[in-house]
Amino acid sequence: MDTMNKSTAFFLILLRLAIGWHFLAEGYHKLEGYWRGPVVSVAGKNKQPFTSAVYFREGTGPLAAIIRREIGDANDEAIKLVTPKPADSGEAAPHTRLPSLLDREWSDYVKEFSKYYKLDEKQRKSADDALTKIEDNAVLWMTRTTADEKNFTAKTQEGRLPLPTRVAQFKRKLEELAKPDDHYLVGFGSEVESARQQSLKAEVSRLRAGLLSDVEDYTQELKKELEKIPTVEQKREAQTKDEDPPQPTPPVNEKQQWIDRATMYGLTALGACLILGLFTRLSCVLTAAFLLSTYLCSPPFPWLPPAPNNEGFYLFVNKNAIEMLALLALATTASGRWLGLDALIHWTLFGSDRSTALPPQQ
Repeated sequence: MDTMNKSTAFFLILLRLAIGWHFLAEGYHKLEGYWRGPVVSVAGKNKQPFTSAVYFREGTGPLAAIIRREIGDANDEAIKLVTPKPADSGEAAPHTRLPSLLDREWSDYVKEFSKYYKLDEKQRKSADDALTKIEDNAVLWMTRTTADEKNFTAKTQEGRLPLPTRVAQFKRKLEELAKPDDHYLVGFGSEVESARQQSLKAEVSRLRAGLLSDVEDYTQELKKELEKIPTVEQKREAQTKDEDPPQPTPPVNEKQQWIDRATMYGLTALGACLILGLFTRLSCVLTAAFLLSTYLCSPPFPWLPPAPNNEGFYLFVNKNAIEMLALLALATTASGRWLGLDALIHWTLFGSDRSTALPPQQ
């Protein structure tokens, strides 16, 4: 094979720098939001830090299914949030049946609220009473099989149904989504199956959002009840603190949190290594492995629904696959020794080696 000429080496280095910049900018943008935390936008909506949970939840590929089994499925968690515990006895108070996930979220919030505003013993008792009241109301809503005032004032058709009916409807849609059409089983009608699954996924997302929105209504009611408890002096003193008031937050999913941090710091570090030409071959392989994982989470196969936020039509090959192949091609070169810190490391360890210098012009 002929020796590579300088123009080829130049464009390979430029390709490495471009991909490195892409990863560095993407990783740093995610880290910046993570460090800043949730913020309220101009429209009044909370802007949450980066999380890959949505990506895995919407992923249709084999890797996404495996990760969902490890970190927990959003649909299963939604069902758990609105499914009360079994009644031990007919005389048990409703709040004792509150779902565990919701119980932890609200109880932790009340504790943090009391600590933040330095509530006295009497005020803490009032906070506990407010929590019990909201918990009772929530469990009654979850178990009532007939429509009530909340159902009649709901904005959606499903919202006007009793919650047990809505949960049953949600479960049926999940079963339909998990069971492929007969056309799919025999290998025909892939476009029909893709459209069917896409429609079902949208329906499942809408039903899940409705359930979570109603749960959030009770969370907001709890916040309003608690806000009545601190005195003006306590609120004024709390405003002098550097930290923001506590907010109700779901229990931390440690596995999901680990994946998010690994993604953010990994993208930033690998991008920086590609730009600096540091451990270039290893960085190319690791970055390509990351892109392979994203490809397997949402592969552009014609029999699967298209991934959310697709910018175009892909058939087997998408931009992640192309960038992955480019990185693997770069891994076969010594571009880090042509321009990068790898050249300095190699010179320090092995001395001058003309064979690794930039190839001469042909």
